[in-house]
Amino acid sequence: MRNSYIQKLLGKLNWLVMQMQLQRYSRYQKRFDIDLSFSQAANRFSTRNELHAYAHHYFHHVCHQELREHRRYFSQQGRGFGEDAFHAMWWMIFREFRPEMCLEIGVFRGQTISLWGLIAKLIDMPAYVHGISPFSPIGDAVSRYSLNVDYLRDALDAFSLFALRAPTLLKALSTDMTALSHIKSREWDLIYIDGCHDYEVVHSDYIECVAQLKAGGILIMDDSSLFSNFIPPKFSFAGHPGPSLVVTELAMKEMVFLGAVGHNNVFRKLPVSQGWNV
Repeated sequence: MRNSYIQKLLGKLNWLVMQMQLQRYSRYQKRFDIDLSFSQAANRFSTRNELHAYAHHYFHHVCHQELREHRRYFSQQGRGFGEDAFHAMWWMIFREFRPEMCLEIGVFRGQTISLWGLIAKLIDMPAYVHGISPFSPIGDAVSRYSLNVDYLRDALDAFSLFALRAPTLLKALSTDMTALSHIKSREWDLIYIDGCHDYEVVHSDYIECVAQLKAGGILIMDDSSLFSNFIPPKFSFAGHPGPSLVVTELAMKEMVFLGAVGHNNVFRKLPVSQGWNV
């Protein structure tokens, strides 16, 4: 009984510390009050913690109200993971690189892909959004998901709610033949790998996706800063071993690292003429 009480007390204290850090990060800071592209921000705020803080500030003080409303919707009822800073990251990436053919591996309930559609609408650009996901509570070594959610319906409902062009969604594991065929069916301007966190699957996702990424295309690896020098505040975290190891072993050596917002690492594929071929 006493141990249970102590655990509850520690949990409440940790929550209070997290809220205090969140308030501190969210306050207005003049040095962050500037509207930059992703590349400009990564150059100006050269450490991982500075760029993360800038993106968090951007979300709360600079970005469109529609993005904050979208984040608020997905923050309710367990609809989405991630952080406020990631909404700002996607805004900066889409505005700078304007990717039209976009793919997410691991959709969950549609937060990221519907955000892509919303940003494309706000900046008046065409975007063809694709997602590959089991749309079921299949977990992995580090993740467990609710059993009573219609994941596919939730993702489609988000597009309807925000009046967005319907996405192309494939219900499959990323390692299924149907998924591999879909990945190989075209070249992609942008790919976000956010599926199974097990090393073997992430490794496979990386190899298959980079092969189909256009020269100059953008790859974002989720949950992948565990072995970096990012020091996450209480409301954040650095990632999981599987994605982080793939980033360390492969992406950092084979691609151009543009910057990282929290546990999202952003890369650009080199043209073949610059010395790298898949």
